[in-house]
Amino acid sequence: MTSIHRQQTPSVPTATRATPVRIVSAYLVVQAIGTLAWWVLLLVYPASIPWFQPAAWPNGALLSFWMADFVLIIAGSLLAAICVWRRASSAVTLVWVVAAVTWYPTLVCIATSLQTGEAWIASAMMVCMAGLSLCMATIHGNTSQSPATIRVASMSPAVATALTLGQTVIFWGTFLWVLPLGIVELQLRLGWQVFQHPLQSPLSGGLFLVASSLGLWSGITMAIRGDGTPLPTATAPRLVIAGPYRYVRNPMALAGIVQGIAVGWFLGSLPVIAYALCGAVVWHVFVRPVEERDLQLRFGADYHRYQKHVRLWIPTVPFF
Repeated sequence: MTSIHRQQTPSVPTATRATPVRIVSAYLVVQAIGTLAWWVLLLVYPASIPWFQPAAWPNGALLSFWMADFVLIIAGSLLAAICVWRRASSAVTLVWVVAAVTWYPTLVCIATSLQTGEAWIASAMMVCMAGLSLCMATIHGNTSQSPATIRVASMSPAVATALTLGQTVIFWGTFLWVLPLGIVELQLRLGWQVFQHPLQSPLSGGLFLVASSLGLWSGITMAIRGDGTPLPTATAPRLVIAGPYRYVRNPMALAGIVQGIAVGWFLGSLPVIAYALCGAVVWHVFVRPVEERDLQLRFGADYHRYQKHVRLWIPTVPFF
């Protein structure tokens, strides 16, 4: 059995093609409502403001950002949602503009947190919104693409590797740095202490390095052998069962979960460890079935054989 197989072209029902439109438009509405709810919280309960800004900032300084959020994020998200739902010609531009708009305050928040060591809760919230907005933009696609949650994109190994490394920086920075620090800050504000024990840093650091090596190996293998990236909207056109994929079906998911546990261990945070384990459950219950259904449609018997012989989470002795 060869390590790489060409995809088969599945027939996709019309109803399936409409689903991404509903996903993108619904998310944009939720984003607008969520941002509005956050501002209502700040205005109605001013005691919550210190949770989202550095202590050195003047009291209420955060409120000066209300106009930008109302015009660019709340109104912009609603307008983009309407255009996406109505399949307007301007939808592509608006979705990408909203995604870009959310990244500016996100980077400001992260820079502020780096400078002050505070306000990681705000940075975590913003990076979630910016990341999801970018995901919605990639799902909606560009002017030459139809909206799709999974999109095959064949490219050269060099381009695929570069994109994979870029995606890795964004994903690791979001899920293994900003979000855990936000969780720890929230944990401390709630009065939950972190734990410490001898050799905590070297042991957790070693585990993180091992898991990170597996993640990089998996991503680069996908790029070089599959001519695509780990991102579903730029997925590989080939079935890759080489490298770490010989031992486990989704080594990147396994690596990511172990990385999250290692970060929680390093920070001494049980909530961060729980966050990593919850990520495993979410991936297994919601993401895995979608990915496997797509692989079954595209690769048929080859994927069925691979699925039968290689386990999902527990490494398997290679059968080929």
